This record gives sequence, C-alpha cells and structure tokens, in this order.
Amino acid sequence: MGQYAQRHSSVDEEALSLSRLSSEMEGSLEATERRQLSMEANGGSAHRHTPAVRVLSSLIQGDMGAQIDEELPVEEATPLDNCNGNCLQEGDDEKKPRERFGTLRSSRMWKFEKYELPQSTYTFLITEHLVSKPYCMATIALCLSAMSLSIVLINELNNGTANSPYGLPAGVPIEVRIAQYLGIIIGVLMEEEVPLGLEILGKCVEAKMFDREPFQMWKVVLSSVLRLSIGYLFLSCLFFTVCQENDVLDIFFDVLACKRNLSCFFPCFLSAKHFLLSVEFVENIDDVLYALSRRGFFGKTLKRASYETHAYDPPGDSRTQTFAKWFKRFVRFVYFGNGVLMLFGLTYLMIKQDRGDFRCKSITVTFSDEVWEDSWIKRDDGTYDMRLLVYSHFNGIYAENGTHDGRPRYYEQNKEDGDPFVHTIGAEIVYCAELEAWVFRHEMISTSPRDEDEENECSWLLRSPETESFDIIEVAQEQNRWMIWEGRIEQEYSITITCNECYDEAGCNYHGDCVDQMCFCDDELYFGSHCEFDRPCEVIRSEKDANTTLHLVHDNADDMVHFVEVYGHPKYVAEHMSGIPHNLMKLKPTDDSFSDDDFFEIHTEMEPFQQLLTNYTFVLRYTGRRWLGQIAPNGVHDVGFNEEEYHAYWDNTFSGLGVDDNATVIISAPTSHASPVGVDFYEMRRRNKEFEDGAFDYDYSPFGVLIPSIGAEGAGYFHCNKDE
Repeated sequence: MGQYAQRHSSVDEEALSLSRLSSEMEGSLEATERRQLSMEANGGSAHRHTPAVRVLSSLIQGDMGAQIDEELPVEEATPLDNCNGNCLQEGDDEKKPRERFGTLRSSRMWKFEKYELPQSTYTFLITEHLVSKPYCMATIALCLSAMSLSIVLINELNNGTANSPYGLPAGVPIEVRIAQYLGIIIGVLMEEEVPLGLEILGKCVEAKMFDREPFQMWKVVLSSVLRLSIGYLFLSCLFFTVCQENDVLDIFFDVLACKRNLSCFFPCFLSAKHFLLSVEFVENIDDVLYALSRRGFFGKTLKRASYETHAYDPPGDSRTQTFAKWFKRFVRFVYFGNGVLMLFGLTYLMIKQDRGDFRCKSITVTFSDEVWEDSWIKRDDGTYDMRLLVYSHFNGIYAENGTHDGRPRYYEQNKEDGDPFVHTIGAEIVYCAELEAWVFRHEMISTSPRDEDEENECSWLLRSPETESFDIIEVAQEQNRWMIWEGRIEQEYSITITCNECYDEAGCNYHGDCVDQMCFCDDELYFGSHCEFDRPCEVIRSEKDANTTLHLVHDNADDMVHFVEVYGHPKYVAEHMSGIPHNLMKLKPTDDSFSDDDFFEIHTEMEPFQQLLTNYTFVLRYTGRRWLGQIAPNGVHDVGFNEEEYHAYWDNTFSGLGVDDNATVIISAPTSHASPVGVDFYEMRRRNKEFEDGAFDYDYSPFGVLIPSIGAEGAGYFHCNKDE
C-alpha cells in the first residue's frame, strides 16, 4: 500500500508538472501515453488520477485535429519509470519538452489536419438545401457583392478618355506612386476569397481521391467558383481604382475603409468620391451577413445553420497527402502570383505614364485681351526696354519638351504650322515647385528688372491656383482662379487650353483622317488642327467699297494648305494702294468727336511716310485673338514673308510705343473665326503713347479709342467675293 501511495503521489506530481507545461504546448504525446499505461498497469485508475494528462492530451489533440483515446489497453502498458528518456525528471533541461514539441510540429499530423469550412454564407451554398433560408441568404449576399463590384468596375472603366483609355491621370507625385504600390500589396493581402475558393476545391478533390464525399461535389464546385469570381472581381476593381487615384488618402480609403464594418456602410454609400461603396466592404458582405446570422438577427434557422460546423477529414493515405501538399503550394503560388501580376501591371502603366502616354503632348493656349502696358524686355546687352505686352500675341500651339520640377514643360511653337521656332525664342508653360502651381513665362520678359529679389517666383506672368496635377488642361478648366501679371496681380483670370491631338475621325470633325494623332484634312476643303475651319475665300471686299478687295496670300511650298498661315489663320493683302485707305475705314469719316488720328496726323508730316503712301500694301492678318489691318511696304507675299519665324509680339505688330512700329489702321473684335469675313471691325484712334505730350489726353485703353467701322453690330465689315 505504501508503494502504491508513493506511486500515487509521484503521478500527481507529474500531472501537476504537465498541467503547467500545457499552456506552452510542451512534452510529447508518446510520453503522455506511456504515463497513462504505467498508472493502469500498477492498479491505478486513469479516470481518477490523470486529470492533467487528459487536459494536455486534449490541448494537443485540438491543435492537431486528431482524436486520441483516453483509455488504452492495459496489456500494452510499460512501467512508469521506463520512459525511454522522454520523462521529465528532476534536473532535466527545460528545453527538452520544447525540442520534442518542435519535432511533433514538423510531423505530418501538423501538415494535414481536419479542414473546417469557413464561417461564411458561401458555406451555406455547400451544406444547405437549395430551398432553405440559409441558401437564400447566401444567394442574396452573392448577388449584392457581384452587382456592387460590377457597377464599381464599370464605373472605373468608364473613366477612360481618348488619350488615357484606362482613366489614369497624366502623372502622379512620388508619394502617390508609393501609396499605389502599398495599396496593391495591402489589397492583395486582405483578399481571401481566391485562396479560400482554391483550398475548398482542393479538399473536395482529396475526398474524392479517397472515395469520400461528405458534400455534393457540384455544390462545392459552384460555391468555390463563385468565390473565385468575386475575388477576382474585387482585385480588378482594386487595380483600376489604385491606378486612377492621384491622392494618397483616397487610395488608402478605397482599399482599407469599411473593412468588415457594417456601421460605415452608409458613409461609404454617400461618399461618391470614394466609389459609392468601399470595394473591400462589398467583397465581405457575405462575412457580415454570416456574423449577423450567428447573432440571431435573421432568425433561429439561420442562427442554427451558422453555428453548425462542417469539415473535411485529413488525407487518408500517402497519395492524397502528396496531392494536399502540392495543392497547398499551388494555392500559395496563385495567392502571391496575383500580387506580383498586379504590381507588374501597375509598373507597366507607370512607365507609360512617365513617358507621357496618358497626357496631351501638343496643346493650344488661348489668352484673352489682357495686356501689361509697361512690360520689361531684356536686350542682348543686359539692358531693358519697355513695351506693351498683349498676352494674346502668345496664343497658339505649345508642345511638350522635357520636364521642369517633375512636370511636363510646354514650349511655344511657330505660328504657321506648329513646328519649333528656329531663331525666335518662345514662351513656356512649366510647373513651379516653389509656388506649387503652373506658370506662363518668357526668359526675355522680366517682372522686376531693377531688383532680382523682387522678381516674381519662377518669373511668372500667369499662374494657376495651387495644384499637384500633371494635367495642364485639367488645371485650365478651373475658371476664374488663375492670376495674371499686369504690373500688379490681377485675380479671377481664366485661360483656355485644348489638346491638338486626335484619336479618331471624330477628332477631325469628320473632315479628314486621323493619322498618328494628327488630322490630315480633306484637300482644298478644310484646315485647322482639327479640320474645324472651312477653306477661306480667295478674295474679300469691304462693306464700304466693293471695288476695294483683298486677296488671299498663297504658299505653294506648304503641303497641308496652299496659303500663308499666321496663328493658324489666312493672310490677306491689297497691293499697290496709295493715299489714306478711306475705303477700308469707317463708313462716315467726319461725324465723330475723335476725328483726329495720331497715326496719319503725325506720319503724314514725315517724308518717308509720304513716300510710303504713294505705293504700299494693306495687310490683314490674325494676331492670336484679333485681326489687324496695317500699312506695309510692297512685296508682302509668300516669298518675302517669313511666316515660320513671325511673332506678333517680337515683330512689334502692335506695341503702342515707337513712331514707326505702329502701322495699325483697323482692328477687329475678339474672335476665333477662320477668316475676317463677318467679323466686326473698328478704327483705332489716339492709341500711341509716343504722342502723350501732345494736345490730347491718351489715357485710354491699350488699343486706344475704337470707332465701329459699321453701325450695325454683328453685320461684319468684310465679305466674300464668291465670283472670284
């Protein structure tokens, strides 16, 4: 009896020791079984004397998914002290149980455990009858997810434009680019439907290989395929969403917001800025509805169904074990492969984005009538001249040429066909990081020549509101938010910027062919960057005198159009004229209070001008926003006029300063018409600052006093001679 008590005490001590170790999962299952057999062989009761052993056994069995009998045959017992070195003796190193446990974890029992079906409404599609509440709930959850994700994907694809078919912005800052990559990685890691769908399919095949079929195969396949469909629909939405965003917070909101949180469903729904619904929440509608079912929100039937557990048994032989091992590797490959594929796609699109494939590379800039009367022009010797700066003289085509502060740089092109200037220095539109805004500037025009410290940031003459956008066309659409320099800052200015590229015949107004994003207009019928203009008249006449005609200047060397183009418009001349051109001026020359004219009054007293009036050419040409009628020496034709280098500002077409550089007689109303036909014109009076010290006050607009050439507004002063 003493020996039994001694052994009984020894067993209790061993049991207490094992109980302490059970929280760390220490000890081996074989040693536990030998202790149990030893107690039974010495007359003890396993049920009375081994509670700690049963607890440890239960813990180990729960992790391994295997059930071990608590009662083993007595005849297989071995003495308690015969533990083959596995018993925990006094003074043993504490690492021994951990080493034995690590050996157990590496065994096959840990690789192939019982597989319980996920707690999701998709499980109802496998385990429940077709006509049952759980099955109906699963169908509703599936439809909600599929419809919502489909709407989101369609919406994202509809964001595409002609120059950006995937809806990608023209460019993004570096912090947004980093957020895009992080968004893809996080989104893929959070996506669980694809790996779950594949795992369940694999377990179904395992069971079939071992001639077991706990669930109907067609239901398992259907549920898994639907899981995969929702998963890849989510990944598609994620990819296009991340690619199209240009704000860091928007990216993380779209990927992470509403993660398994029903309470934020309505804020997401109301926030159109963030998809209408968070795609991650939409994908997990099934999990949310399943959780509500477990709480009894949808009734007892769904609550009971959600608490039932269903599982596949572990593989039963070496063949199914081998299949399970390789199929798990396949699932991992697909899971991480999805991420790699999406990151590769994002990288490819980013390369195209940096290359400028998703932005317009040729734009048309249109200023309005704003002027800076005392602009400073830098001479070659470093000194400065003052000149009237008419901003519309810089209207025309600007082409992308390199970058500045990480954004595209647009450089002014010639006024004939949009090719680069050869000698003339053009203006540029660049991004100024100091202002965080787009600016218009010219290296020869200064805002403060006396003190460089007072020079505008980046020498801006025109600036946009603060923005991080790479798309200058998008920024230009923010009306009345630009600022322009007129010797001081003028607020609430607007500018028009359009893209010159075409992508189909509609981009050429169906008047030509679109080839390599350029319009080739139908010969002799249309012209313009988008074939938007009808071919101009060969001969036009004035309203005042039908016999006074102007002829279109031809250019036989131009392959696109056969006439001289200035600012994309035709040029007209009336050669071999003499005297003051009254037939091209207002109808009644004497019945106004501004009958004096500084131009003719001053110039007729000069001998060179008197000689010019004996034989001159009257030139009518476009200067970016207005048509100007000017007196010029004879010889203005396609050979004598260098249209490739002509610039209204640098050629002093209208400066309002010098005595001889202002030969403008008539000026049109602001217009973009293809020809002067049907456009209202005005005579110009008292507009030259050179004569401010005279008898008259010259405190007028930069264009002087404008006298209408014809009384009726909208009647137009020039008309087309159809007979010619």
